[in-house]
Amino acid sequence: MSPKSAGLAGKWGHKDILVYVDGLPAWKKGGNRIVPTVNHIAQGNIVLVDLRSTAKVEKGYIPRSYSIPFAELEDAEDAFPQGLGAPIYLYSDKDGEVDAGREMITEWGYKNTIGFYGALDAWKSAGKELQKGPALTAANDNPINWQKKLGPGEISITDFTKSLNSELIRVIDARTPAEYESGHFPGAVSIPLEQMKARISEIPKDKFIVVHCMTGGRGEIGYRMLKEEGYAVKFLNAECECSTTGEYEIW
Repeated sequence: MSPKSAGLAGKWGHKDILVYVDGLPAWKKGGNRIVPTVNHIAQGNIVLVDLRSTAKVEKGYIPRSYSIPFAELEDAEDAFPQGLGAPIYLYSDKDGEVDAGREMITEWGYKNTIGFYGALDAWKSAGKELQKGPALTAANDNPINWQKKLGPGEISITDFTKSLNSELIRVIDARTPAEYESGHFPGAVSIPLEQMKARISEIPKDKFIVVHCMTGGRGEIGYRMLKEEGYAVKFLNAECECSTTGEYEIW
């Protein structure tokens, strides 16, 4: 579970709580499917794409879906969000179209493309109504507009990147020493999450602190830990890859 969920579970009296710090990114990287909740599809900050034909879509689709028939997907690359970290959920009445669509969009460079298998049945089973008539459309001259929404304590990718070059901010790498040695952000200081309490005196209180890991899970735990100690702190809730040359990618 996530750090936030783990905290709630502890308040509810559960014991021996474990946090899967690598989270969904590691799960997906292992080739596993995820099953999104209907509420997440209805309210989450996502891009939802219906790959069925226009005729099928107009008979009933999940509200706020973009209609991009699978046959037209290859020509719609420029219509997708500029940010390659945008969470793109695909659904159809054919699993093969979802699989092929995920593969295609991943090849374009998108890092968070998810298949919502059995979407229409799940939506109706949850008591939700399908919308009828024309759906939203996306084209090269009418691109999908998506922006990441920040939660409490989160720092934007843009501001985080700026912080790497600021003398007023200290970036703390909460990953393991081995992960740090395999590549890290320029100027980041290695203080693994499991050592953070013992080494808290090494973290200056006269600087703004930004904690990061590889996916955001350990970063959030470190953020909460330092927040309780009175630090001015935020965390990066994003996935990243760093090389030993100092180059990096965040999404």
